Formats: sequence, structure tokens, C-alpha cells
Amino acid sequence: MEYGQQLNELKGLILSKCGIRYVTPADCKRISIEISRELNKNVSETTIKRLFGFAVVKHKFSNFTLTTLADFVDMAKIAEFIIPEAEKCAIEFKSLREKASKITQFTLKNIKNRSGIPYQYTINRDYAVKDFERFYQNETIFTSVVSQPGYGKTISLSHLTEEMFYTENAPYKDSTVLFFKAYNFFSKDLARLHIDELLQVHLALADKQNILDYINKTHEINNSKFVLIIDGFSDMPLLKEDLFGIFDNLINLICALEDYKNIKLVLSMRSTTWTRFYDRIRHSAFLVNKWFPGQYYNANEMNNVPAFSEKEVDAIVSKLNEQQTVQISPVLKNQLKYPFQIQLYYQLKEENPDFSYYSNITFFELVSRFIKEKIYHSNYYTEKILFLKRIIKLTNYGKNVKSVEKDKLFSELSSFRNAYMELIADGILMEEKSADESHPKEYVRFLHPHTFEYFLFVEILEKFNLQISSEFFNFINKEYEGSSVRFQLLQWTARFLIITNNFNGLRQLLEIDLVSFELNYLLLFVAEEIKYRSKSDFALLETLEKQKFHDYVISKLNNFDFIDSCYRESVLAFISITRNQEYLITYYAILGIIDFCRLDKASIKNNIEILNNYTDSNWMFHPSEALQIILAILNGTPHKDMTLLRKIADLKTGKNPFNIKPGQIMNTKMCIGYVYLLFINLLTGDPESGADMIQEILKIHPEDNKGKTVFSNYLIFLYGLFLAQSKSDKYIKQGEILINEYLQKKDIRLSRYQEAIISMFKAQQAYSKKDYVRVLSYSADGLAMFRRNDIALNPIMIYNLLIKVYSDLKNYGKAQEYTIEKMELINKCQIDQKVFANF
Repeated sequence: MEYGQQLNELKGLILSKCGIRYVTPADCKRISIEISRELNKNVSETTIKRLFGFAVVKHKFSNFTLTTLADFVDMAKIAEFIIPEAEKCAIEFKSLREKASKITQFTLKNIKNRSGIPYQYTINRDYAVKDFERFYQNETIFTSVVSQPGYGKTISLSHLTEEMFYTENAPYKDSTVLFFKAYNFFSKDLARLHIDELLQVHLALADKQNILDYINKTHEINNSKFVLIIDGFSDMPLLKEDLFGIFDNLINLICALEDYKNIKLVLSMRSTTWTRFYDRIRHSAFLVNKWFPGQYYNANEMNNVPAFSEKEVDAIVSKLNEQQTVQISPVLKNQLKYPFQIQLYYQLKEENPDFSYYSNITFFELVSRFIKEKIYHSNYYTEKILFLKRIIKLTNYGKNVKSVEKDKLFSELSSFRNAYMELIADGILMEEKSADESHPKEYVRFLHPHTFEYFLFVEILEKFNLQISSEFFNFINKEYEGSSVRFQLLQWTARFLIITNNFNGLRQLLEIDLVSFELNYLLLFVAEEIKYRSKSDFALLETLEKQKFHDYVISKLNNFDFIDSCYRESVLAFISITRNQEYLITYYAILGIIDFCRLDKASIKNNIEILNNYTDSNWMFHPSEALQIILAILNGTPHKDMTLLRKIADLKTGKNPFNIKPGQIMNTKMCIGYVYLLFINLLTGDPESGADMIQEILKIHPEDNKGKTVFSNYLIFLYGLFLAQSKSDKYIKQGEILINEYLQKKDIRLSRYQEAIISMFKAQQAYSKKDYVRVLSYSADGLAMFRRNDIALNPIMIYNLLIKVYSDLKNYGKAQEYTIEKMELINKCQIDQKVFANF
């Protein structure tokens, strides 16, 4: 019989028994009293009104109600009338899942709307999936997602929830997940309720006497589990005693769940909150054993959320740059391993879509933004700055230790308590404990080293009364010698000087004792920082020209460190921040030399076309003339204008074809010109003629023969190499004596390119002595350096030497291998093979 028919039959029997012909709302109370008197069971007046249609019926009547009414009228076949138990369980399971899903979807929607970057750019974390799967399957009761702020806990949980429970192929789609934000779950109105009571309220299951037993049995029957996730404890403005009350509530729940194997608990907390919670459970073996810490748990830092892997950073960056392929520096990639930095990076990209730089200026912009947001634009910012400055001083400006005993901050803690707690909560500072002879001590330190470096720079700047002077640089160079902090401080200084338009200070910075790669990188950093700043400070480039800063930069570029990729990138960066023809011709002339070292014919041709647009009478010859000869030789075609070649021949015979005043100190333009002459001779002459040319150059510029400049060092090493390649034993011996004497100088600083030239020299020197083991060793060093930096010219020289070595050893198979490698390189560069036949 259908449910409706049975219900009608039941109503008729009730009216007949009570002697009611036409039922009214008033009769419903009488029927309720009659049932209670006869059966000693209660069916409310409202329920009777629903039965007879005087009140709204929102769902089917319960089994209890139907059974009681059937007993009242002795209705037969009652079993057919009651919903089967299996069907009842299925209905209740579905209802429970729908209620939990509604809450969870609301939480997920809220997380997506509040995401620091558009949610579609975020990713699912592999570690979270693996940890959750292990937790779901094992016997532990609860797990924790713990980290410092800004590590992406909430986004990670959001992706995990969707991936594990809601996607089409979700492994636990038959289980129930209830995802709550703590401030919603432990709301002020419900704060004093136990968690099982909170579940009853939120899931609208007030009719269940034991909610945990009900949830567990419902899921046990359906071979599934109920997972409760509570996130966002840090967003709850609670007093300490209120927080501890919640902790006790959670501990009671964990203890209760021992008997309910189908209920799992996930807690997401910041490290500071978790530390307090863990202090309340660590002495209980039961609680600790029932906790799943995750594979990445670090007890010292109270953290189990790993930073992004390089693969994950690449995935996010590719999403953020959908329309273009962006290569980011390793330093920036390392910084973006922290999700809160991804958010700041996204803001930079939104403001400036072309924000893509070779140096790590992005790193400094992200650090600066983070500090502005978390400190300068926050509550108690004055107290926070004073507190952080105090920590810097207590670490002796970072020279002794990076952390401070908390006891030494007693006066500041009492005065700036709120500021301190916010610094901890926002991930600026962190507390850590260590045991010394069983006596635990608490320490405070900066959470991230780059935040420490920023405030260290600020404090040093104030130590020198905001004056950038030689004393300032000497302090940094001396006090932080051998420390990575030193170069970071120099970069913060460069950034500060550019922001304040202090180009005199910038000159002082570039004059301090720097090795070649440091100078190259700082030049690149300065150029890109100026380029970035000029987008908002339109007068910056004009100031740059007025103060003739380009003249100074050009004077520093005569180290010709072609093997350092930063050198080329810095030239390109300075090209982008000037429109002055005199500067541009110099920068493109240097670029032409680098492109020749790379045997990049397309770039050489492009440089010729650009240089032909510029004129400057202060050159020995126009750089485009030299590049045209080089390009013609590489192509194997005749060059039309022989003027420059004749002048090269004259220079080698002791003449002064470029009318240079003897004794004149070489400027950068002269240095560039001489490099072009040497490279052309390299393609057209022999080692002896190259050595003769260098001798004549040094005769014209005797001061540069004393090794006082980087360029004179470069000339000396080339001279030694040419002598070593000579067929004359006298020349070979002369080169060996010269280079060995030169390298013994204590104050000599070598660029990477010079180091590679010296490796070539030593290989050639070893070959003259038939010391083939050393030849192979030095050749391998040189090849490695050149290959790493995309230099093609010098490797061809090394291949020729290696071919000679293996031919002498009668190892013709190995000689053939290097011949093939050389030919592959020449063919790749599309060079006329005759050019390097006996190079």
C-alpha cells in the first residue's frame, strides 16, 4: 500500500476511535491527550495538526510517530507502514552529507574570494595530498597543518578538500568533509558549548542524543569517514584564557574520538598557536600517539608545511604569466618558495606587466613591500620599529648571533607587548626554545633572513646619521667580510642611493674593493633598479644624464669580463636607460665584442645596423668598421674597405696609425678599439703578430704597462697567451716568466674571463713541455667556464689544442671526437670552416 493511502487510512481510524465526524484544529489537542492517556506516549498537538493538514508538513513523519498512532488504533500491517531501517540510514547519511557540504562549500567560496592572488593561479600541494592519504588510512585521530603566517595553509587545505572529496575522481568522494573557519565554528554565541554540541547546532541535528556516535555509525554503515577541518585560529580575537578554553575543548574531543574510528580531525594553526596547544598535550602519551605530525614536521620551528619546490614555483609563475614565457633568476625563485611572497610578486606584475629583470631587484621590492605592509602600514608601527632596532643592536649588528635571549628584551616586552605579539603573529619574528644543561631558554629572532638584513641596513644607516660615506662602506666591508650579508647590504645601499638620487654616493659604492663578478652584478643591479624607478620617477633619467653617471659606468666596463653573463646584461640594461648617442655607441660597441665572442652573427649584424646610425669623432675608428670586417671574415666573404686592416698592419710594425699621443692614459673607448684590433688580428694573423701588436700598444701607453688597470691586466694575459702559442721556444719562455711574475702580485684581482684566459695559457704552456695530463686538466677548466656562459670563440682554440694533444698521443679516435665537436660548434654558429682551420 502507498504511503499516502496508509496515512489516510490511519487518519480515518483515529477519528472513528475518538468519535469525531468533522475534525477541527481544536480536536487535535484532544486527540493528543487521548493518545498520552492510553499509551503513556507523547505525540504533540502540533504533530496531530500536521497529520490532519492544519500545519505545514516539511518532511515525512518519524517512525516513532507512525508506530504510536498505529498502536493507538490497532492498525494492522504496521511493518509495511514504517520506513525500512536501511532506507532510513541512507536518507540520514545523505542529509548529513548535504548539510556538511553546504557549510564546506561556503567556506571554500570564502577562501577563494579572499585569496591573495586569483585562486585559479594557486596550485594543489603534493605534500598535502600524500600526508592526508597517510592520515586518512592510519589509526591516528587528528593531524595538524602548522606553519608561520604566509605559508599558504588555508589555500593548501582548500585545494586538498576539493581534490580529495569533490572532484570527479576524488578518492574519498563517498566520505564527508566538514570544513570550518574557527571564528565561525567557535562563534561568540556558541563559545561555551562543547564541540559535539557545536556539531549538533551547525549540522541542525538537535534531535540526536550522541552526535559523535550518530556520525560514526552513519559512516561506518556506509564504509566511509567523517573529516572535520578547522582552520583560521589566528583570525579569532581571543583572550588567552578563551583560547585555552578552546584548546581544552579540542582535547576533550580528541579523547572522545578514541571510540569513533570513522571520525578524523584536522587542525590548521600558526606556529605560535600550535606551540601553545602542543604545550598542553605533550605530556600525554595518548594524545601525542594519536597525533599525525606529517612527513615535514620540524619540531624546532614548529612547522610541517614545506616551502614551494622549484617545480611548484615554476607552475605558479607560468600561471601568472599566461601570455608570455618569463625566466626568473634563481635568487627570486628561491624567494618565491614562500606563498606570501607570491602574493607580493603578483601585485608587482599587476602594476607593471613588464616587470621582468635579470638581477634580483624583484627580491628587494618584495621584501620592501612585505615590510611596508606588515610594519609601516600596521598598528603600533613606531613601537615595532623600536623593538626590531633593539634586536639588531643586541645581535651586535648581526656579527655575533642571529637570535636574542628573550630575557634581555624584558623592558621592551613590558612596554611594547601588543607590538611584539603582532610581530610574532605576522611572521616578522619567531620564538624558539633550546635546552642548556636541562635549563630551557627562550630566544627571539627574525623569521626570515632578508627581513633581518633590511633592518640591519636601516640600523647601520642610522649609526652613520643617514650619511653614505667612505666610512659607511669601510664599516660594511670590514665588519661583514666573508659574510653573504655584506653584499646584501651593498645592494640595499645601492637601492637607497637611487631612490634618493644620490649618484655621488653610488660612485663611492662602485669604487670600494669589489671582485670582478661583484662589480658586474652591482652594475647590473644599479641599471635595472634605475630602469624600474624611472617608470614612476620621470626625472630620474634626466638627473642621470646631468650627473654624467653613464661616463662613470663606461669607465668601469673596461674590465671586459665577457665570460660573466651579468656583464652583457648590464650593458643591455644601461642601453635601455639612455638616449644619448655618445653613450649608446659605446654600449653597442662593447656588445659587439661580446657577440663576437659568442660567434652570434645575427647579433653582430644587428649591432652594425644600429651603430651605423651614430657618429662620434672621439674614436680611433668607428666600431661598425671593425664589426663589418669581422662579419665578412666569419661569412667567408671579401671585405671591401681595407683601410682598417692596413692600419693594423702598420701598428704591428711600430707605427702610430691612429695618431694617439704617446703616454696618454687609455680611456674606455681606446680599450674597446684595441680589443677590436686584437680580435681582427686573431682572425687574420698569427700569435706572434698578436704579441707584437700588444707590445706596440703598451709602448704608446707606458703607464698602462704597470698593471694599474684591469684592462692592462687583460692585455698582459693575452700577450702571455700569444707568446705561449708561438712556435719559438724563446717566446714561450718569455711568456711563462711574464705571467708567473704577474700572478705573484698580491693586489691583483682577476675577472672570470681573465681566469679562463690564464687556464688557456697554462694549458698551452703544459703542451710546450709535453705535459699532456696538465694540458687536459687546464683545458677542461677553460672549456667548462666558456660553455657555461655561451662563449664559442675560445672553445675552438681549446678544441684545436686537444686535437693536437691526442694526435701526438696517437689516440686518433679521441682526436676525431674533438674534431667533430669543433665542427658541430662551427656549423651551429654558421661560420665559414676555413676561418678556424688553424686557429
